[in-house]
Amino acid sequence: MTIERGQDWGIPAPPGSLGEIASSNAELRELVETQHLKGEPHSIIGLTGGDLWKALGAPSGGRERLDSSAARQVSIDLIECRLDERHCLAAAHLLVLHNWWRGPVTAVMNTEWRGTWRVTPRAHPNDGWLDLLEGDLPVRQRLLLRQRLLTGDHLPNSALTGGRIKEFSRDFTRPMRVIVDGVEEGPCLSLSLTVLPDALTIIY
Repeated sequence: MTIERGQDWGIPAPPGSLGEIASSNAELRELVETQHLKGEPHSIIGLTGGDLWKALGAPSGGRERLDSSAARQVSIDLIECRLDERHCLAAAHLLVLHNWWRGPVTAVMNTEWRGTWRVTPRAHPNDGWLDLLEGDLPVRQRLLLRQRLLTGDHLPNSALTGGRIKEFSRDFTRPMRVIVDGVEEGPCLSLSLTVLPDALTIIY
């Protein structure tokens, strides 16, 4: 079940339940998509890096922690995406833009973090929602925003729009860059996505 406000999240990881390990957003996505394409149920994946791991407190210890009594097991949501005629999954976030300095930028987040940027401070990867943030700012405001993104102090901002969503779709008049969990997916004229609650179990 997705987490409720004020509710404890996760349980101590049962011994011997760990499957494969991902140390980055891209590795986690690759494991999840490989299982999905094969029609296999998702195995329990250990996290030792990436933006979801950072949202979990970035616990140190690597593989040793995952095999110890300190390990925790939690469910997370995933994002099911359609980019033109291509289908993919995302675990952390999806970004749509022409470039970082000109034109609109859209972020759909399943976690608050994108690298060192705290993009959506209220996002939670197991609440059944995605956090949307978009805007088209002048260059000077973008420079200021980049600094404030480090702490999450860029919000609220009247030049940015956003909210909590379960699905999202958009058609573009010219191709847009789409970046899924940090990986460039190439130009796209149409995209749609939806949240998949409780789709994956991870250990951290």
